[in-house]
Amino acid sequence: MKSLQDMFKDALANIEGDKFDDAIPNLNTIIELHPLVVASFVQRGRAHWEMKRWDKAREDFSRALELDPNSADAKWTMGLIELQTGDFKRGWELYDQRWDSSVFNSPRLKTKLPEWRPYRAYQSVLVWCEQGIGDQLLYSSLLEKVRSCTKKVTVMTDIRLIGLFQRANPNITFIPHDSKVKNSDYDSQIAIGSIGRHFIETQADIEKYAQYKYIRHDTKRGEQVQQELGLTGEEFVIGLSWASTAPRIDKHKSVALEELIGLWDIPNVKIVNLQYGKPDHDIEPFEEKTGKQVWQTTVSNFFDLEGVAAIMSLCDAVVSVSNANVHIAGALGKPTYVLDANKLWYWNHKNGRNSLFYPSVKLFPRESMTAPWTNQIQELIQEIRNDFKR
Repeated sequence: MKSLQDMFKDALANIEGDKFDDAIPNLNTIIELHPLVVASFVQRGRAHWEMKRWDKAREDFSRALELDPNSADAKWTMGLIELQTGDFKRGWELYDQRWDSSVFNSPRLKTKLPEWRPYRAYQSVLVWCEQGIGDQLLYSSLLEKVRSCTKKVTVMTDIRLIGLFQRANPNITFIPHDSKVKNSDYDSQIAIGSIGRHFIETQADIEKYAQYKYIRHDTKRGEQVQQELGLTGEEFVIGLSWASTAPRIDKHKSVALEELIGLWDIPNVKIVNLQYGKPDHDIEPFEEKTGKQVWQTTVSNFFDLEGVAAIMSLCDAVVSVSNANVHIAGALGKPTYVLDANKLWYWNHKNGRNSLFYPSVKLFPRESMTAPWTNQIQELIQEIRNDFKR
């Protein structure tokens, strides 16, 4: 019989290999024999979480926290699960433990300024960004609510987003995320991902406080891209992004172009590339094999987010897997159809298929991280046809 240590190593290997259900029997055995092994509860909870078994995941992480109340990793993950399942008050509280987690790699601002609170006597606040483009866009939907409570709001954000934000929010100042700032210029500060805990306690609060269409594209760039693509206004334009570059989980968030072939059957369709990374590796063999065209522009889809937004402004619809493009399209208010692979809490549904934070975004979630895309792609294409009567 294998030692408990070997069984635990095997379980970890299965989880890292995305064989989540294969990991659970070994973890069950370890827990039965040694119920105080916190790591086993955490890993079994993670396996259930990846397979979207929220209740079982919550049970395991709750047990881990009972055994080790100081586990920041368990607290942060439990916070994400609570947000996923709608317990926002407890979710935000645990989510703020992310800074002490060993697996959360976003740097924290070094400052002696007090943390901002709404309706206090603060005159100015420095909101500093964390995590990636998508997270910065998502939490920025609450910036106007911050501004309603504080006279001066300055936001440190990715330099690629500044123009998009500033056009739509003239009463807020946006500066590059690596700017040197003086504490003397502000009397408070807050991480952008921590704003939600002050306003969002129920799903209804998202609709009440979160902005809609809170970034704006450059119209001149839109005209340039329109000329480049030769659009006449008669085409049905779909902006397409089919891959994620997220570490380790990218293959599960991505879909093969050939699986999306049904999009080209939509009448008078013109599919425009929104994919960042190295799309030519996918596009060239796809076009050679199918005879279908993915239209491309000179926009750098990774570095030039102004250009990406300009392309989206010309699209009737955006189709994408879960990546930063969805957040850009959602913040623009563009009709967007998302193949949702994983457990990101903010893609939870509002009514029917619609996203909680982005009303124009419709979600087509897989049953789990390892399930095929077939049904979701068929449903997505049919939804586009129904929405646009095509």
